[in-house]
Amino acid sequence: MTRNQFEIGFDRSGTPNSNKSPSKTVTSRKLHFPFRLYARKYAKSTTWTLKVKNLEHSHDATENILAHPAFRKFNEQETSQIAQMSESLLLPRQIQATLCSQRESDRPVILQDIYNQVKKIKKDRLRDRRPIDALIDTLKQENFVWSSERDSAGHLTPLFFTHPLAIKLLHGFPHVILMNCTYKTNKYKIPLFHIVGFSSTSKTFSGAFFLMKNETEPSYTWVLNQYIEKVLNNTNLVPPTFIVIDRDLALKNSLKKLFPYSKVMLCIWHINEDVSAPFMHKIGLGTDFENFMGLQVMNAPSCL
Repeated sequence: MTRNQFEIGFDRSGTPNSNKSPSKTVTSRKLHFPFRLYARKYAKSTTWTLKVKNLEHSHDATENILAHPAFRKFNEQETSQIAQMSESLLLPRQIQATLCSQRESDRPVILQDIYNQVKKIKKDRLRDRRPIDALIDTLKQENFVWSSERDSAGHLTPLFFTHPLAIKLLHGFPHVILMNCTYKTNKYKIPLFHIVGFSSTSKTFSGAFFLMKNETEPSYTWVLNQYIEKVLNNTNLVPPTFIVIDRDLALKNSLKKLFPYSKVMLCIWHINEDVSAPFMHKIGLGTDFENFMGLQVMNAPSCL
C-alpha cells in the first residue's frame, strides 16, 4: 500500500502454517480470518475514506485484550533487560519475576513471551550463521585455543577448545586430572568430553572441552592427541600422574596407548552410583535404603 492508502487487518488473519514436522505439534494463530478494512486518502483531499471488504468473523469475540501479542509488547528498556539477563544465563521464570516486580501497572508478563523474546535474541546474535559457525567465531574473537576436523560433507565432527588461562592452570597442576563424557545433554545429541584439573587446595577447574562425534576409541584418540599437542604443547611437561575416569573401555584403551605411564583410576562417585542404583531400584526409597545410605556415611573414610 502507498502512503495515502492502507489495508487494515487482524493479527489472526491469514492461512495457518502447515505442520511439516511429524515429531512436533505446531499450532498457529491464523484462522482464515477474512475481515479487511481499506483506508484511502484521495489527492487534493484532507479526508480519508474507509471501505469494508469483508465483515465476516471466524472466531468469538476476544474476552481479554492481552490475548493479542500487539498489546503485550516489551518496551525498549524491558527488551534490553531481557537480553542482559539471558546473557547472564537467568532462566525465563527468573526473568519473568524480575520484570513483574519492576512494572508499575498490573499488566502481567506472559512466560511464553519471554521464551519468544529470548529465542529472537539468540537468532539475532547468530546473524544468519549456523550455531557451530557462531561458536567458532566466538572462539577466535576471545583468543581460545581450538582445533577441529570436518568430514567429506563439510560437517564438523570433533571440536576442541580451551582458554589459555586453563592451559596455565593445567601446567601448574598437571598431576591429577579427571576425564568424563556426557551425552544427550544438548540439542544435537553430541557427546561433550570434559577434562577437569585439581589444584593444590583441592579445588577443581575446567581444563578443556571436546565436542565429539561418538564415544569410540578413534574419537578418544583424537581427543587425547589434541590434549598432548595443544595443552602439553609437546614440551617436557610431566604427563598426568593419575587420570580419573568412569568405566569407559574405549577411553581406557586410548589412555593405555597415549599415556602409558599414567595411573588410570575409576571415579568413586560412579562406583557408588553403580552400587546404589540397582539396590534402590530393588528396595525403593524406604527405611531400608535410608539405613543403607546411613551405613555408607558412617563407614566413610572421612567427612566434610
